[in-house]
Amino acid sequence: MEKAKVIALKQEKLSNREVARRVGINRETVAKYWNEYQQKSQELIRANSDTRTVQEELLAKPAYNARGRKPLKYTAEEETRLIEILETEKQKDRVLGTGHKQKMTNKQIRELLVYEGHELSQATINIKLSKLRNRQKQVFIRQQYELGDRLEYDFGEVRLIIGGVIGTYHMAVFVSPAGKFRWCKLYTNQKKPVFMDSHVKFFEFMQGCYREIVYDNMRNVVTKFIGKNEKELNDDLVKM
Repeated sequence: MEKAKVIALKQEKLSNREVARRVGINRETVAKYWNEYQQKSQELIRANSDTRTVQEELLAKPAYNARGRKPLKYTAEEETRLIEILETEKQKDRVLGTGHKQKMTNKQIRELLVYEGHELSQATINIKLSKLRNRQKQVFIRQQYELGDRLEYDFGEVRLIIGGVIGTYHMAVFVSPAGKFRWCKLYTNQKKPVFMDSHVKFFEFMQGCYREIVYDNMRNVVTKFIGKNEKELNDDLVKM
């Protein structure tokens, strides 16, 4: 059905980008289906095939050759990271409701993992996420901290109507797990000056600092990944 829809939309002279958006697949897949369709059409027309044969050939499931394909290893570390991401998504649902628009797609989750240094295919990510989501019982160990021990920092993206105009804003967030305390400030981007400014404003407000500050693997924190476990930290973060 997906392939048939792609072919029908391309016959309406739509671009690969627009077809990909409507069907919910990437542009490379659209181009692949359309090129296969055009090539197979010419072959079948030259062979004087009947209409039914043409339809069956064109809409057949794609065949994949798995010979010689090196499997990518799925580690316990990567499973733990996926569980963390899914738990974060559940927290969004609890705060924003299940119908909110800030859910991460499987593709976005893979992009995050690849940025963090994990080499996993989209197919592997889809399979593992499906299994994790279908688990009936999950056990998460709640960490305990003393007041002033730990502070967590992250950016969130929100869409707001300000002055009658819908805009996308970036929210720098400091969270104290022990005190259930949150400090947030909105910005128009999340570049390095914004990252540094949010810290200055927060420390001015607190008149002090926590013993430990924990960051996600954002670009303002990690310059690059060296393998899966080693990280090169941003010079400005280290200086601060």
